[in-house]
Amino acid sequence: MREEISKKKIINKISKIEKWATQLTIYAQQAVLYEAVLSPKPGLVDPVDSGAHRDMNIYTFMDSTCSLYQGFYQFAQKGLLWKDSLKKLFEKIRFIGIELEKKMLKETKNINTHKGIIFSMGIFLAATGFFLQRYLDVFIEFPIFEKEDSDEIFKIIKKMTRGLVAEDFKQIDKKDTLTHGEKLYFKYGFTGIRGEAEAGYPFIENQIMPRIRCQDKKESLQCRLLEILFLLMSNTEDSNVIHRGGVEALELVKKEAKNFLKTGGLAQENALKKIEKMNSLFVQKHISPGGSADLLIVSIFLGKLENIL
Repeated sequence: MREEISKKKIINKISKIEKWATQLTIYAQQAVLYEAVLSPKPGLVDPVDSGAHRDMNIYTFMDSTCSLYQGFYQFAQKGLLWKDSLKKLFEKIRFIGIELEKKMLKETKNINTHKGIIFSMGIFLAATGFFLQRYLDVFIEFPIFEKEDSDEIFKIIKKMTRGLVAEDFKQIDKKDTLTHGEKLYFKYGFTGIRGEAEAGYPFIENQIMPRIRCQDKKESLQCRLLEILFLLMSNTEDSNVIHRGGVEALELVKKEAKNFLKTGGLAQENALKKIEKMNSLFVQKHISPGGSADLLIVSIFLGKLENIL
């Protein structure tokens, strides 16, 4: 009798892990899709135009997004099941991420649409899954997060990624071929998304999430998400922008975004015309704030967890 009860408990727990991993995956894919269809986004692909990208459009993003589901599920499931150190969890999900990148590139015919978000969302999904382990025997249904729960996710991420920058960039001066990220680190000392991850995504934790929590829920979701995007553009050390146009391009993006917000943001009467003008400028200069778009996606994911988006 006791053995049968024990088996049923194990089966129920496995079933709950599968359900919760699925829910995390749904939130992650929703976040990717929300960003894709958000418009207008200066320099970025949206349903209206392709911004500064000549090799992709909104349909490329739809194809790419469909390829991410299984990998996202694996990230979440790995976190929910993980019993070893958080550093080793990060090492494990990087292998999942490499395979997911291959699937994405196959689906998009070798166009890099979501490499950045595979990295960041992999971290957030695994960290969230790991955090949720403590509630598997507490809640029947998937829980709605509170601020304190989200704060714990950022703490877990810091532990997962401790020493990431030093490890990834060691002996960089001895390499014959460098990736885009390595080139930026070698030339500018720019740590990019690795540095952001190792710091625990502080701008999202300390600025973006507090802003999302206090936004007027009567405002359209489009306006609320665009506000967050411009906040990110005004502060993010975006490696996509630097790669395309150098530090000068990054300063331009920050300046344009800050001016837009300072003069009233989406509330000003000519907001859409200003965004269109900014888009034309970014397209002309071949600038795409893709790093900010990726951070918007993980912000939406957290907003979904807290049931505020």
